[in-house]
Amino acid sequence: MENQTNQYEKKPLLKEADLLQLVGKLLSRWKFIFCVVFCFMMLGLVMAITMVKEYTSEAVVAPESSSSSVMGGGLGSLASMVGIDISNIGGEDAIYPLLYPDIVRSLPFQSALFDVNVVSQDGAIDTTYFYYVSELQPRSWTKVVLGAPKKFVSWLSETLSSSAEEGGDLAIFDPYHLSRKQMRMIEALNGRMGIFVDKKTNVISVSFTDPDPRIAAIMTDTIMARLQNCITEYRTSKAMADCRYIESMYNEAKQSYEEAQERYAVYVDRNRNITQERYLVERERLHAEKDMRNALYTQWAQQYQLAKAKVQEFTPAFTTLKPAVVPAIPSSMRKLMVIFIYTFLGGVLAVAYVLLKEPFANICRKLFKPTK
Repeated sequence: MENQTNQYEKKPLLKEADLLQLVGKLLSRWKFIFCVVFCFMMLGLVMAITMVKEYTSEAVVAPESSSSSVMGGGLGSLASMVGIDISNIGGEDAIYPLLYPDIVRSLPFQSALFDVNVVSQDGAIDTTYFYYVSELQPRSWTKVVLGAPKKFVSWLSETLSSSAEEGGDLAIFDPYHLSRKQMRMIEALNGRMGIFVDKKTNVISVSFTDPDPRIAAIMTDTIMARLQNCITEYRTSKAMADCRYIESMYNEAKQSYEEAQERYAVYVDRNRNITQERYLVERERLHAEKDMRNALYTQWAQQYQLAKAKVQEFTPAFTTLKPAVVPAIPSSMRKLMVIFIYTFLGGVLAVAYVLLKEPFANICRKLFKPTK
């Protein structure tokens, strides 16, 4: 029993001895650890000073529900409790809120954004977003340095390629035939904008990030407005086509009725005092034709009013919960946080090097030890 008790008492002593040994090893290399931490802190300071601030503007909109109430009631409530939206089941919409992010990320939608006129916060920049991105947008030197190898490889492949796809005007975006440079710009644009749809409430959140806060707000507002126009155009396209057809038939019926009315009036004026039967028969025929054209005209007028009401009914309404405003606080990481992260990373690497250098060297010696 005494031996077992001594063994249990010795184990904590061994652990404490190992811990003291590790602490002693770290203290013996404190100069090395300090130098590494200091170097990483200086690197973090340089990164923080040269870091380009990013601003994010966000807009939140709640669209009108276009689904019928057939799937509502208790079943819809139970589905919403588990995070399932069944409001679009059985509806007529092929584009429901969960597909809105796909619309924003589509090539035709994104390529059209490069024609947006943007104005910087200080008013010095007033041009298209394409020219701003390609020539005027500030870039961090780290992104330039890290992206240099990729650009060099891309330039080399384009130079060696026999295709002449880069010879066109880069400012002209054809969604069905984009060049490599245009595709890179589309990818960069896609990384700066974000869209999120709440599955339960269908609330749409659109955000855009840019070094200039006013440009971020302009692009956010433009993306939200164009998304609303796209949804409205889709919802009302069939009703608008029907309305245009009924309008053309209404105008034709109106013109036909006015012509029949004019013919009847002219005939009556010319044959006012004539009582012969054939004149009376012709007068009755023209009067009946005028009444028939009037009934047809009245019918098309009613359908035209109903068609316009149908277009208004199918036009979705959007409630702006949060408009796109110019952000005052940058969304990028703060400079002190960048310095702290680099300093902490330097300390972790220095401690890991001191503690793991000898075990790793022993493992390597055992693995690569020459056999006799």
